[in-house]
Amino acid sequence: MASIALSLFAWLASAPFSYAQDPGSSGGSEASPGGIPGGIPGGIPGSSEGSEGAPESEALYLDSVKAAAKKGKSGAQYAGSLIGLGMFYNRAGRFADASKTLKQALFVVDTTLKPTPPSARRPERMIETDHGDGTVSAEVVRVPMPYEETLQELLPQLISAELENNELAIVEAHIKRLIALKGPNDVADKLSLMSAYSSYAQLRRKQHRPKEADTYQRKTDEINSSFKPL
Repeated sequence: MASIALSLFAWLASAPFSYAQDPGSSGGSEASPGGIPGGIPGGIPGSSEGSEGAPESEALYLDSVKAAAKKGKSGAQYAGSLIGLGMFYNRAGRFADASKTLKQALFVVDTTLKPTPPSARRPERMIETDHGDGTVSAEVVRVPMPYEETLQELLPQLISAELENNELAIVEAHIKRLIALKGPNDVADKLSLMSAYSSYAQLRRKQHRPKEADTYQRKTDEINSSFKPL
């Protein structure tokens, strides 16, 4: 899983500075995966980018869930608060709690969000602005896809919790769902697929099926090697 993290870091480091909502889409300002505008659902609630933030604790994430619930137990924002709590439990090694919390988030997504219809999907567009002083800024304009983006955040975390909690009877369905998921761009989709294949390899090892595990590990390594270093 470390190689996946490194590829994700490289992708994030090379990403453009800002995103903007496509003028042809509906809604207000664009939300990041998990529905928190300009934020990361797995981050420490109340901290800001570039600041040290408060020490991580369960209470902070529970408070975030309660605050989101007051606005309604539906949609990407409430699901995002549950994902943040579930990610905290995963980092703390509390995999049963992580699995339970992330399943709650998945229920919210499946009952309150809808997949983006093909007619609404449009390729990302990059707009560069030359400021005339030797600097150029860029932003990516795209249609928000809260259902797909939230699932690409949620499913790898849920799968990890289920594997660590030895919920082998149900985890394969979530792995297959991650493989089939098509998100906002090719890079995110490749990262999701790499995570799914890596999880499949781990599952097959737990099931004592080493040949199949090796096959999925090769698929993982092939995708990982397709990312070019900075």
